[in-house]
Amino acid sequence: MRFAIVEDNPDQAAALKDQMLALLAGRAVVSACDLFSSCSACLQSKQPYDLYIIDCLLPDGNGVELAKSLRETHPDAEIIFTTAHLEYAANGYETDALRYLLKPVKDDKLLEALNYFLRRRSLDPVIELTGTTRFPDFVKASRILYIEYADSRVLVRLASRTVETQKYIRDFEKELPDDCFFRTSRSFLVNLRHISEKQGNTLIISNGERVTLSKRRLSAFNQAYLQFLKQKTARGTTA
Repeated sequence: MRFAIVEDNPDQAAALKDQMLALLAGRAVVSACDLFSSCSACLQSKQPYDLYIIDCLLPDGNGVELAKSLRETHPDAEIIFTTAHLEYAANGYETDALRYLLKPVKDDKLLEALNYFLRRRSLDPVIELTGTTRFPDFVKASRILYIEYADSRVLVRLASRTVETQKYIRDFEKELPDDCFFRTSRSFLVNLRHISEKQGNTLIISNGERVTLSKRRLSAFNQAYLQFLKQKTARGTTA
């Protein structure tokens, strides 16, 4: 996982980084934890992060406005705000922030926020689509409608666009939660969340497109989809 801390006070930024890494030790693989001292520095990095921890008052702008800008380029990133000023809390939640933490950030409050972040990511992980580091593209698993192998290409179908990837379908099978995705045939890996209807050996996806379900996979699909619906109902009743 990749983390970014946006804080203009270098001592506070370093202390928060050490605090966060200590709380995550043995619980998450942190591939990067980068520090930025301003809005502009963060935006210029162009790197996607799984979690941004942002101070609401920065030397060149408002942390909430920074978060809104980040939402445009990295819509699936999670955000936590830190500040000593309570009046910014209401604006912070306009960005669908996970938490709003008062400075100095206490271990128990940060731990609760990080636990919530990890739970959300375990239920809906962020997947790298393109399979190339030159133009990486990331999206939450729930946004994927299905993945298709066609004409020697692998295509990731999203509601608003299609991404051609260098990865194989079997690569996605390893990364995506197997309780929500099902290999319906050699050519399709389908997100069970986005099935609107089943017509014989054809699945109707939420965008109206059709996906083939092979006869030899029919029985396994019925069992998997029934289990998915049971889990979905159970999550709904305990929410």
